[in-house]
Amino acid sequence: MEGTSDTSEELSDESTIPMSESLMGLIKVVNPAATTDRLVFNNMSNLSALRLLNDVDIRHAPTPPPGMARINPPNRLIDQGGWQEVYSGMTIWIYDTLSNTDQSVRLVSQRGDMYGTAT
Repeated sequence: MEGTSDTSEELSDESTIPMSESLMGLIKVVNPAATTDRLVFNNMSNLSALRLLNDVDIRHAPTPPPGMARINPPNRLIDQGGWQEVYSGMTIWIYDTLSNTDQSVRLVSQRGDMYGTAT
């Protein structure tokens, strides 16, 4: 029909890439084959994973709710002199040996949204 457009003709060649290949840039699985490389990730904490795979920055810490005092002693992940350590980059999901036991995966947060929360 005249005046209508076929969207398949308007799509670029990139849109024909199979879904699994197009997601490869979005999702990365870190699963080293060499035992020595695996040792780097063995028993890795959430914070260590953030520091390894993301960029660190600071921001003003969220304001404590009325009637709540700032944390003491200060902690850079929650509030240190009115500042908070935050991360940007990849969203990290950790599936490890414990995940096989408790049937869960850990989502590592890059920043807290309200006062008292941390990465």
